[in-house]
Amino acid sequence: MLSLILVTLTAVAAGFAVWAADRHRDRYGALLLPGISVGAAVLTWTALQAAGAASFESEWIGWAIPVAVAILAPLVAVVPIGNSRAKADTAESERILRM
Repeated sequence: MLSLILVTLTAVAAGFAVWAADRHRDRYGALLLPGISVGAAVLTWTALQAAGAASFESEWIGWAIPVAVAILAPLVAVVPIGNSRAKADTAESERILRM
């Protein structure tokens, strides 16, 4: 259970770090990327626990892989989210200015 707590806290920190480093962070909420990071990490942790991959001999796998996923998930998600929000904001601004 301690590994789940550590994985979750690391995922939140990774999500906020990616949010803070993103130059388009004003286009979406502050909790979106940490939420994506935590969701991916907890799903990975649960899958590894269910598969028995985090046994006593390889206990480090139970927290190392979810932490890696928690770091990569918001990095992968920020590109399409930022691009789609930028296009949507531009289209909405143009629609308002045409009125």
